[in-house]
Amino acid sequence: MNSDSLPLSNAVCLFESGKTDEAEVLCFLLKEMELNPDRWEIHHNLARLLAETAKPEQAIEHYKKAHYLKPDSTEILIDLAETYKNQRNFHGTVAACRKALKLDPENTRAMLILGDIYVDSDKIESAIPFYHQALALNPDSLYTHVRLGDALRQQGETAEALSHFQTAMKLDPENLTVRLWNCLAQIPLIYESEEEIVQARENYRKALEELCRNVDLDNPVVRDRAKTMVGATQPFYLAYHGENDRELQSMYGDLMVRVQSACFPEWAGKPPMPPIKSGEPIRVGILSGYFCRHSVWKILIKGWIENLNKDEFQLYGYYTGYESDTQTEIAKKKFYRFIEKLPTQEDWLKRITGDRLHIIIIPEVGMDPMTARLAAFPLAPVQCSSYGHPETTGFPTIDYYLGSDLMEPENGQDHYCEKLIRLPNLSIYYEPLDTPVASVDRACFGLRDDLPLFICTQSLFKYLPRYDEVFPRIALEAGECQFAFFGYQKSSALGAQFLRRLEKAFSRFSLRMEDYVKMFPYLDIPHYNAINKLADVFLDSIGFSGLTTTLEALACDLPVVAMPYKLMRGRQTHAILKMIDLCETGGRNIDEYVAIAARLAKEPGWRKEISEKIARNRHLLYRDMECIRGLEEFIRQAVRSHSRV
Repeated sequence: MNSDSLPLSNAVCLFESGKTDEAEVLCFLLKEMELNPDRWEIHHNLARLLAETAKPEQAIEHYKKAHYLKPDSTEILIDLAETYKNQRNFHGTVAACRKALKLDPENTRAMLILGDIYVDSDKIESAIPFYHQALALNPDSLYTHVRLGDALRQQGETAEALSHFQTAMKLDPENLTVRLWNCLAQIPLIYESEEEIVQARENYRKALEELCRNVDLDNPVVRDRAKTMVGATQPFYLAYHGENDRELQSMYGDLMVRVQSACFPEWAGKPPMPPIKSGEPIRVGILSGYFCRHSVWKILIKGWIENLNKDEFQLYGYYTGYESDTQTEIAKKKFYRFIEKLPTQEDWLKRITGDRLHIIIIPEVGMDPMTARLAAFPLAPVQCSSYGHPETTGFPTIDYYLGSDLMEPENGQDHYCEKLIRLPNLSIYYEPLDTPVASVDRACFGLRDDLPLFICTQSLFKYLPRYDEVFPRIALEAGECQFAFFGYQKSSALGAQFLRRLEKAFSRFSLRMEDYVKMFPYLDIPHYNAINKLADVFLDSIGFSGLTTTLEALACDLPVVAMPYKLMRGRQTHAILKMIDLCETGGRNIDEYVAIAARLAKEPGWRKEISEKIARNRHLLYRDMECIRGLEEFIRQAVRSHSRV
């Protein structure tokens, strides 16, 4: 086909219909631009093509040129906003959408893009009005009902959220992705009572069982609709119930793998173990959405990749996330090959399987959408997960779960679908990152200098209703004191909901919550570090304990009170205290937890002794090569074992 003879509109139509390739149309458009540099439609179509073929930076430049030449075009601005949104460029997206809405105040596409970028930027309260506006103009929009439902759910408005998912299912009864959203919306973020948790788990079970029954993957229409289902939403908040989720996660994981295998059968077969020639390294892949300043990187990935023997293990990094910072640049230098910003699932599958890995480690499954989609495929002969999200994946494609010997209870294997590997100690090689500290005092936070300060820095959904009583009980025993909690970054409404629950707990002990409790908004890193320095005691959350937060508190020599739980995710701080031989502040039950916290508040001398012991012993948490040797030996054995299969 001779591109020189194509009219502009025909060239674009042929590309969109798949009847000609991108290179041919790109060549035509570039020639046209040379001949007619001031034709806005050439720049617009060139930008659309570049955006569609994963060249967003170039696309943005041509969108801007098209807008300069055609400033009254809403369509150009909307396309520009969409490209900015896909790049997670908040300010560019908002600016383009607001210009579009000035030209067309009822443009629902601009409203939806604004809602989406606010959600992506953890500004959910700002997103909801745009979704409501879009829905008022188009009440039958399936997309809007789903997006609004998810935003409301993250605000703690579970009933209203479910009503939008129900409406979406009525609008398109066969849409499996919507049914998955409705299923997972049965799991709220914050609960008023333990009874609510029990009911939520039952509701989720019933909805999940119904979804599994109704996914007829032998039907080609159903298969086509299921292609967007995996990774669209995940049961992240299930882990915060304090229960063994193995059965529920297995149901969910089996369904996700079944869908991917049916929809993309060419990728469903497990690759054979590549032979390892003498002197050739084992090829180890790390797949994650968090090669940046995130706890998954700081705690797990960074120490592993920096210390694995590079002569024996050749490392491949696959970054499915978007955020890039100084830690991302550090990560890039640690891998033999580092891949990022691939546009499609198929591109990722081709690249990862093309590297012919011997083993792949996916440190977290359950947070990043693309990571979840890829984890449902057999990418390598040996596949492992770990506790970036401390929960069994439920995916039958994952062979092993890399856990910590100190964190796991004796019956830990009962909690996993994967084979549990107990790496030595905490399983991590950890070095504290250089962290700035704001020059502030307690008065800057509205806190008193003359009262003991307990900080409770965990995400609010980690605090189970069954343990609310510990705070008023500590207050009764310690006397006048202060508890500092931290609001949910995405929603102030959840903070208010949590405080109402806590108020009931204090009132049961005839105390006024407002005399003791202060809720802070989400703090930046320097101010968060400052409050660790200013506090007297760190209270670990019971049932789902801290890890990063605990390590950061101990870096400030801050006494930590903890209590071990029946699941690994409730024993992380307990394991850390064992590692530094600090059993004095680990209670075995609620009574001991309360007594230890109160004693630390009332006895500054003992508090000082504990701080000094932390200062002497916390080096034991850092640079643990025993876990690295354990990981290396596991990789060797796993590769040898699967080579014989």
